[in-house]
Amino acid sequence: MNSKKVNRSFLITIILYIGVIFGASYLFPAWIENLVFNNLLCESVIVLPGLLFLLFSKEKPVSFFHFKKIKAGTLLTIIPFTMFSMPVITLANVFSQLFVKNEAMAAMEDAKVAEMPFLLLLFSTGIFAPFCEELVCRGIYYRGYKKSGSGFKAMLLSAALFALLHMNLNQAAYAFVMGIMAVLLVEATGSLWSSVIYHTLINSSQVAMTYAMLKVNTSAYSEAAELVNTEMIVMMLAAYLVITAVTLPLAWALLIWMSGHEGRQGVLMRLWKERKKKEDKLVTVPLILAIILCLGIIIWSYVIQMFYV
Repeated sequence: MNSKKVNRSFLITIILYIGVIFGASYLFPAWIENLVFNNLLCESVIVLPGLLFLLFSKEKPVSFFHFKKIKAGTLLTIIPFTMFSMPVITLANVFSQLFVKNEAMAAMEDAKVAEMPFLLLLFSTGIFAPFCEELVCRGIYYRGYKKSGSGFKAMLLSAALFALLHMNLNQAAYAFVMGIMAVLLVEATGSLWSSVIYHTLINSSQVAMTYAMLKVNTSAYSEAAELVNTEMIVMMLAAYLVITAVTLPLAWALLIWMSGHEGRQGVLMRLWKERKKKEDKLVTVPLILAIILCLGIIIWSYVIQMFYV
């Protein structure tokens, strides 16, 4: 897999995603409104084209994805790393809400998740989705771009594709930040398992927290969401800026420790130094077309929302 194949794969993924989701919405509206089914369908559509491209590229999946065993100390350190990286992800989430609503929270409320079996919801959103997205975004996309040149630019571009796959501005904002953190974690540990665990911890904790809140009092949750205004968002931004200033250096320190613990000293600094490395053309016509399609869907969805409101 190289950048050209990655870009073709991403374009096919977006076309397939649009076709399947719109088709399912028309043919099986009740099924697509079910959050568990929706998650399983969307993630399957996202992962399939990349795996097919990888299969025909004659790469060995195990070595390409680099599902390397990580040490127990590193595994445990991913937990505080996740906690220390959450404020910067939340900061991006809150900032986006100056312009758009919190899509994930709205989707879970609209889908009436409090009435769903918790374990099914946890599996589809907290386990299956992170595994599929890491397999594609930090596995196929990042490693494919990295094979064509700069690891630094591969990190930014794979994070951008991860953001676009969410098909809305709110989730795209914090998904981009999360994508960068996940790549840094993969580089520090040398294993894709680390980002799978990281992503699983984030999604599972958010699912559990939101489910518990909705289960206790759905109406109070809705009323609290409606009270959020620009002034409150600005105050939250200020608070999270302060928190991030403290926690982000701690997250970086844990990355440095994990890279040393896994015998990968200096790998993160090499990633930064590679930003000027000569490379093949990473952005090609299929990628541009895919980005246009994604942006078109995002804009169309917001126009529809405005129309119905």
